[in-house]
Amino acid sequence: MSEDAVKLYKKAMVSLQREKLALEKELSSARAIISSAEKRLAEIDAAFSGSSSVNRRGRPVGKISKKGKLKTAKKTAVKRLKNKLSLKEVVLNVTKGKRLDAKQIFDAACKAGHKFSGKNPMNSIRVLLYTNKKLFKNNKGKFTTT
Repeated sequence: MSEDAVKLYKKAMVSLQREKLALEKELSSARAIISSAEKRLAEIDAAFSGSSSVNRRGRPVGKISKKGKLKTAKKTAVKRLKNKLSLKEVVLNVTKGKRLDAKQIFDAACKAGHKFSGKNPMNSIRVLLYTNKKLFKNNKGKFTTT
């Protein structure tokens, strides 16, 4: 081999080694960025899945798939309560011939054996009383059947 070829070979090796070092630095900084991004994504996923300490109300938030579509969370099997009479029938029976407020109606419905499955059963009763104006007459917060 000639001396020129050896010099060219050495220059090429030095150049390749410099390029290799530069690429290794870029790769290590990219890995650091990726790990911090993965940590942030894990925090965001935890917030969406409800495992954070913040109490959410309402429907569970789904995850977004790779295609950008929203996947809803899997529904857990919740045993539904079975009542012999509907809430409307129980309230009609309770208020027949009486003027009661919502709290008294709630207490009477509980005594009648009606089981409420919601977190706020008074809300269910109030919605029933205020939206069914044909069935219930309201006189200053006291309800009776019409």
